[in-house]
Amino acid sequence: MKKTEKPEVSFKIDDQEYLRLDDSSELNLDSVIKNLSEFMEKNNGKGETEEVKDKIYKDAQELWNEFRLALTDTKFNLHLNRAEYNLLTNILLTKMEYDADTVFVAIELTNVLGSLKKHKWESDKELVPFKVNPTELTYIYHLISKHTVKGITQTTYNFANILRRIGEVSKLFNFYDNKAKYYSEYIVTWVTSFEDGVTLDSSVEAEEVDSTEVAEEAAK
Repeated sequence: MKKTEKPEVSFKIDDQEYLRLDDSSELNLDSVIKNLSEFMEKNNGKGETEEVKDKIYKDAQELWNEFRLALTDTKFNLHLNRAEYNLLTNILLTKMEYDADTVFVAIELTNVLGSLKKHKWESDKELVPFKVNPTELTYIYHLISKHTVKGITQTTYNFANILRRIGEVSKLFNFYDNKAKYYSEYIVTWVTSFEDGVTLDSSVEAEEVDSTEVAEEAAK
């Protein structure tokens, strides 16, 4: 797999650190990946019976499924200040037009956003984490990407900040999503190496994904 560096999990504003992914969620994802990788390294199936080979393959698939489910269920942090929260909810509630394909998604998103409504921002600069799974993040981006702003005003900067933060969280999700795609394909290659005379090609690379296409695989 092509060695790719993990995007920054945290960022700082005015010396205050914010996590795009909670420590516990990051540890869980990294641990599942490590378990799968180590399992495949330690089990090559050489000289084993077909029954044992099938068991090894099944165990690897179960570890991969564990990772895929963990990633799908993981909540990422989309940070919003008061003005950004108000802008995002205003866009979804009053500025967009919805059809049969998007109306129920929009309703669900506004319900999720409503959970932040109870929060009382202490200042205009305070950032509050809006927890979203990959599917929700994808839908937010695709819905608000149709919105336009006029001129270079504070509203324009707020809109740009929302899009920028979505992009940064998307990069982090895609890092893990690319690993899931890689191992899904690599497991098939790995199984063929169980046969005598077959060796693994370690040059297989994971395909890169555009960071704006956040979680279309997870949404399927």
